[in-house]
Amino acid sequence: MLNRRLLRGQASAALRRPSHLTCSPWLLSRRPATFEAGENKSGHINPDANEGIIYFNNLFPLNLQWFFRLPFVSGNKAVPRLISSGLSANPEEVLRKAQAKLAAADGGPAAEVTEVLPRIKEGGAYVKFTYGPGLTPKSVHEAVHVYIKEKRLRPWFAPFSGIRAGLVMGKPWVEDLYRLPSSRLRIEFLPTDPGGPAADLSQEDLYTFFRPYGKLADIVTMPPDSKVVPRFAYLDFASVRKAVMAKNCMHGYVVTDAQGGGKLGTVLRIGYEKKSRFKFVWEWLSGHPRIVIPIVAAILATITVTVFDPIRTLFIKAHIERTLHFEDFRLWRWLRRTTEDVLSKMRLRGMDDEEAGMQAIWEDRKGDIDQVQTWLMETADTFIVVQGPRGSGKKELVDQALKSRKHKLYIDCKPIQEARGDAKTIGAAANEVGYRPVFSWMNSISGMIDLAAQGATGIKTGFSETLDNQLAKIWTNTSTALKQIALEGRKSNDKDAKLSDDEYLEAHPERRPVVVIDNFLHKSNEGVTVYDKLAEWYVLRKLS
Repeated sequence: MLNRRLLRGQASAALRRPSHLTCSPWLLSRRPATFEAGENKSGHINPDANEGIIYFNNLFPLNLQWFFRLPFVSGNKAVPRLISSGLSANPEEVLRKAQAKLAAADGGPAAEVTEVLPRIKEGGAYVKFTYGPGLTPKSVHEAVHVYIKEKRLRPWFAPFSGIRAGLVMGKPWVEDLYRLPSSRLRIEFLPTDPGGPAADLSQEDLYTFFRPYGKLADIVTMPPDSKVVPRFAYLDFASVRKAVMAKNCMHGYVVTDAQGGGKLGTVLRIGYEKKSRFKFVWEWLSGHPRIVIPIVAAILATITVTVFDPIRTLFIKAHIERTLHFEDFRLWRWLRRTTEDVLSKMRLRGMDDEEAGMQAIWEDRKGDIDQVQTWLMETADTFIVVQGPRGSGKKELVDQALKSRKHKLYIDCKPIQEARGDAKTIGAAANEVGYRPVFSWMNSISGMIDLAAQGATGIKTGFSETLDNQLAKIWTNTSTALKQIALEGRKSNDKDAKLSDDEYLEAHPERRPVVVIDNFLHKSNEGVTVYDKLAEWYVLRKLS
C-alpha cells in the first residue's frame, strides 16, 4: 500500500512539473550524472546493497562520438538536450513505466532510478536503480525487457534494430579513453586474488556466457602450450552493438567454480580489440597465388590498354604536331622573324657568303628535291631510300623536300642502337616518337617478379615483357597516332566519305604524315633487334 501511494505521489508531482522536465525526469535526479568517467571520475560504478544496474544499448548513434570531443561542446549539456528533445529515448522513463506497469499488475513494489550515466562513445547508458524487499535486479530487468518488446522502442537512426536492455552482471569499467567500440572482444582470465590461479575458460563456457547478448561469429582461444599471461580469448560478434552490450554487462564478472572458473573463481576483464579489415584479405591473397597472380596480370594489362595507351597516343600526336614545342608558337615565330629582320638590316651586306653558298647548292639540287616530293605523292606501298657518303647532305636534302609538309616524324636510330641495356633502349625509342609515359625501369623489376612467382607457383605470370614486345608496343601506338593525324580533316559530308580509311589515304596522299628514319643500320653488327622490329613495323604499316 505504501508503495502504491508513493507511486501515485510521484505521478502527481510529475503532472505539476513543466513539460520540458516531464519528458526528461532524470535531470532532476538527486545526484548529478558523472557521465563518461564513472562515479567521482573513478572509472567504476559502485552499487549499494539494494541497488542494481541496467545497461541500455542503442540510445545514441555511434558516429556522434566525435561531436562530443569538440572543445566547445559539453556532453553534460548536450546529452540531456538530446533526450529532452525526443531525439533519443529516456532510459529512466522506460524503467519507470515498466515498473509502474508491473506494480499495477501484481501490486508489487516499484523500483526507483537513482543515477543515469550515459556512454556516448558506445551509444548507450547505465541506469542505477534501487529496489524494495519484494524485488530483485533480475525481476526489474525482466520487466524492462518485456516493456521494450511490447512498445517496440526503436531509435530514429536505426529503425530496424530496437533498443535493448541488459542486466549488468559484473563490475563495469567506465572510462573516457579514445577507444572506439569494435565487434571483437578480448576476454582476459584473471584471478580473484593477486597472485592466485585463474581458470582458462573453454569455448563452450564462453559461448554460454556471451551468446545471450547476440550472435557470435567466432571464438578464438589460446593454444594450450602458450606461455602468454594473462590467458585470453577473442570473441567476434556479428555486430558492434552486440559486442558493446556484452562488454558493458559482463566486464568484471566472477566465474564461480560451478561455472568452470576454478576453486577461487576467475574474473573476466573485457576490452575492445581493433580488428584489421585488410588482414583477412591479405591472407587470402597471399595464400592463393595461382589465382591472384593471373588476375593481377590481367588487371594490369587492362589498365595499360584502357588508360595508358590513349595517353601515350595523345603524347605521340603532340610530338608529331609539335603542339608542345614553343618554337612553333606564333609569338615565338613573330619574335624570331622580327629579330632576323632587324639583324639583316644591320648587316653591311644583305646576305653573307655562307647563305649565298647554301642557296646556290639548293638551286643546283632542286631536281632531287622535286623528285623526292613527287615520290611522296605516290602509293604508300613503297618507301624512299636516300643514301650517300657521309657529309653529302642527305639530311639537309630531306629537310628541304619536307619543308612544306606540316606533319613529320623523325626517328634517329643512333641513340637507340647505342643505348646499353633493355631499359635504356626502350627509353631511347620512346623518346624518338614522344611515347609517354614509359616505365622502362619496370622491365627488370617485373622480370624478377615473374621469375619468383614462377618458382613459387610453377606457372608464368606474364608480368615481364621482352624487348621485342616493348618496341612493338611503341611502334603500334605510333601507327595509331599517325593514322589519327591523317584522318583528322576527314568529314562525314565529303564526296569520298564512303571510302574506307585506307582508300581515303590512297586518294589523299598529301594528308599522310611522313616518317623519316635516320642512321638506319647504324652499328648493325652489335644487334639487329631494333632494326628488325623497325623494318617490320615500317613495311607492315605501309607508311611513307
